[in-house]
Amino acid sequence: MYPKVRFFLYCFLIIGLFCSCQPKDTFSWNAGLSGPKNYPSGAPFVEYFYQGKSIAGASSGTGADQGWGITSGGYVGGDRYKPVPDSMAVKWVCSVDNLVYKGGFKLPRDKMLELFKRKVIDSYGNQNDYSVIVAGMAPGGNITLWMQGGYATTEIAKFKILKGEEDQNIDDDYKKKDIKSWGNYLAYWKIHGIPYSVWEKGEKEYPYDIGFSSKDFTYGYHLTFITKEGSWFSLDKLNSFIPWEKNEIQTKKAIEKKHKSPVQLNIQWYTDEENYKERQWYDGKIVLPQNFEDFLKTRLYSRLLISIEKDEHKDAVYGKLLLKGRNQEKEIMIFKLGKYDYKLEKQLSPEYVLPKDFVFPKWEGREPIEFPELDYWQEK
Repeated sequence: MYPKVRFFLYCFLIIGLFCSCQPKDTFSWNAGLSGPKNYPSGAPFVEYFYQGKSIAGASSGTGADQGWGITSGGYVGGDRYKPVPDSMAVKWVCSVDNLVYKGGFKLPRDKMLELFKRKVIDSYGNQNDYSVIVAGMAPGGNITLWMQGGYATTEIAKFKILKGEEDQNIDDDYKKKDIKSWGNYLAYWKIHGIPYSVWEKGEKEYPYDIGFSSKDFTYGYHLTFITKEGSWFSLDKLNSFIPWEKNEIQTKKAIEKKHKSPVQLNIQWYTDEENYKERQWYDGKIVLPQNFEDFLKTRLYSRLLISIEKDEHKDAVYGKLLLKGRNQEKEIMIFKLGKYDYKLEKQLSPEYVLPKDFVFPKWEGREPIEFPELDYWQEK
């Protein structure tokens, strides 16, 4: 027998033996954690069970706020191939309300089993095995469960723990929310409040794409959109640039045309010098109008366009947010981005940009919080 033929026969034999060792209706999956961006959960923990036996879990000593539906947390214990769980237990400290939430829930096992068998096709057309079960923990005792495979995520269930508990072991720095340690979070809460209901009901997606356009086409940029529930997505010049005054996206691969409604856009716009300190660098955090989703609900618009005309080499640049449809165009707001001064080591314009008629939401948290003074630029 030829050596190559013998080698391939051995390989097929090993693969066959390996597959035959996998128990029926078990799958290779890990446990993951999730928390909404800017609303961290302290010491989150999840454990999964099947017929009363613990089979997997995840925990984090540093908390979780990497983004709603985005996975973090270390896998703890269990075999590689595990049965699909029938129940779960969770525990975490809510940073907003300083309450401990803990509880157990029965899972829709038949639904999960079917998804494991069927697999998933992601936005790139690739078929993947589901490999992570993710538990998201949010303010108000709200929990969402997802299954993830590759770049695809499927929501499985929502749960709610109706009453949190006082925990005398909460660290004083965590509980008091001083401005020095919690300033960035406090500023975000002051602007966007706590959307308790959105974690109960979820957010809708709308059919629109996103583009960026500028006369200074040699500039690079990075856009990060944050939604009300604390999920986020990013775009850059590779997947969203539109030549000035053109209507079609000129990229090798079209971007997805379904997004949730963002409440904030973090933007960086910069020249491409290799030496970092020679770059012209502008950035800011743009708070979108509070009725922005109402425009998406009309389905009249299919594109959100971020537009900066030209860098005039001043301390700041101005841009526009526009919604475009087939026969419709609406200016959403004007924004201002400050230049970063390397000598002064500071931004030459406020970090936050607010739309006109913006109203700071009423604080609905369980405990009063001393919010920082917010330095912002607001359109007239």
